[in-house]
Amino acid sequence: MAAFPHLRKICKAGFIVDSKGNNSYLIHAERMSLPTLYISGGRTLLGTPQTSFLGNKYMKLHHPGFRHERVVVEGFGHSDLLIGEESYKKVFPYILSHMGLAEKEENFEENGKGTKSFSGDDGSDNGELVFEGWVSPSTTVWLILFLLVLVLVPYIFGG
Repeated sequence: MAAFPHLRKICKAGFIVDSKGNNSYLIHAERMSLPTLYISGGRTLLGTPQTSFLGNKYMKLHHPGFRHERVVVEGFGHSDLLIGEESYKKVFPYILSHMGLAEKEENFEENGKGTKSFSGDDGSDNGELVFEGWVSPSTTVWLILFLLVLVLVPYIFGG
């Protein structure tokens, strides 16, 4: 519930603002240099497909070196994307795929080698599968950023 006063400021301004009501995000496109995935429902009134199109276009314009993708999931509304009955089958595969591809690209650029896996054999002969964590720290960051974008993009582009 603590986020509602901030969301009210955003709604009143008509675009995303910081906690003081200042436009400090879109004027600094360089701060958003990361891969993005825009998902909108085909039957939503809040975050329309046009909104996700504009967000994706903005990021491709300002950060062409990063992966920017857009998906419209027909039959889904705004909230259905995360909590809909079939979201685990029709939405989350896009999210996981995008995070995995972005992470592989990040790892390749960082060390010039192949990609690291999310889980794998520890190299011992006992055949046990060792899980180092369900997702890596960078994947967790991407997921949090995705959720933030999913909630705030409609306010940024007036969708």
